[in-house]
Amino acid sequence: MPEASTKTPEHKSLTLRAAMAQGYSFFCRRVEIPSDVEKDELESFLQLQLESLSPFPLEHLQFGFAIDARRRFAFLYSAYRRSLERSITADWETQEVVIPEFSIGLLAGNSEQKSPLIIEAANSYTYLEYDSLSELPCYFQSIPKTEGESEDGSDNFEFKDVVEKLKKERSVDFIRIWEASSEIMIDKKTLKLRASEGDHQATAEVDRDSLWQMDLRDPEMIERVQLEERRNFLIWRIAIGMAAVIGLLALGEFVWFAEKGYLGLRKGWNEEQAPLVEQIISQKTTINELLSFRESDLIPFDMLLAIEPFRTDAVWFTKVETNGANSLRVLANTTSNGQANQFKARLERFVKIETIELQNIQSRPGGTTFTALLNFKLGAFPNRGGSKEVASNG
Repeated sequence: MPEASTKTPEHKSLTLRAAMAQGYSFFCRRVEIPSDVEKDELESFLQLQLESLSPFPLEHLQFGFAIDARRRFAFLYSAYRRSLERSITADWETQEVVIPEFSIGLLAGNSEQKSPLIIEAANSYTYLEYDSLSELPCYFQSIPKTEGESEDGSDNFEFKDVVEKLKKERSVDFIRIWEASSEIMIDKKTLKLRASEGDHQATAEVDRDSLWQMDLRDPEMIERVQLEERRNFLIWRIAIGMAAVIGLLALGEFVWFAEKGYLGLRKGWNEEQAPLVEQIISQKTTINELLSFRESDLIPFDMLLAIEPFRTDAVWFTKVETNGANSLRVLANTTSNGQANQFKARLERFVKIETIELQNIQSRPGGTTFTALLNFKLGAFPNRGGSKEVASNG
């Protein structure tokens, strides 16, 4: 879990495209994580816990979760799809992250004090209580905001009523008040959620993987957004690298040209420069191919990126090649036969896999080599040029 800090506002920075879902739509519960649950099994365990607590199946829910620093507790939240307006969910696929309005209270609300906290957001007031077992809340209640004014024209009478009602209902004397921001700042390798507390700001720093876990969108939509993010990062790194190479070639050409005398080189210029010109043209052609590559059919890359999360450090790929329109042939090394079988078992649970077969398993003193034939389901990876899918709203 990230740590919170309270400080004055800093200069503006880049932000993620983020959508905040209204807090009052959610059912929430903190659950304990058994010590025998492995890291790669944690998400499945939490989904089973959520399904057992909810009257609806998972396919009718928008859900997410946050995990504390010691991996002892998780805070689960879910909303029935039909309780979220279609106008709100229509643009979720264009966002970089979709989380509840009260998220900063999960990430940083218990950093210094155990006192209760109210998160005031655009659409709701969310009340949270904490204890010594975890930094995650142990009690949750969210109330929708209503529009209106008091007789004296003030616009905060409703909020005062909410605070007094909660103090009486929960038998507490003091409640902290945070006004949540809807922006998520990008700060190098971390992301920051912020809330105002009087003249200061409370800040929660969180990594990208934690935000993926908190994201409310369907797993298939999240997977598409993750693939797009990784693909763009890879393509731009290659393009920037090639541009740097061309820049160095151009600089070298200029220095070389300046060191020589123009009059002395003019006679043999075309003949001497032909190889260098050809090399520069070749580099420019490569850049143009990379730019067109972004709009091309990248299904083999999508397949490889899709199976990467199922690979552990004990398994490494030595060669990957296509084996038809919907298949990959993966040559890999691993530390033991058991690791190869575990890799197969994890992929068999992947919804996009039709079949997986291990071949040529050979055990050696240094480890085990094997070949995996992966057949994906038809339509599992739609072409980039196809029509854009619209998120189902139940």
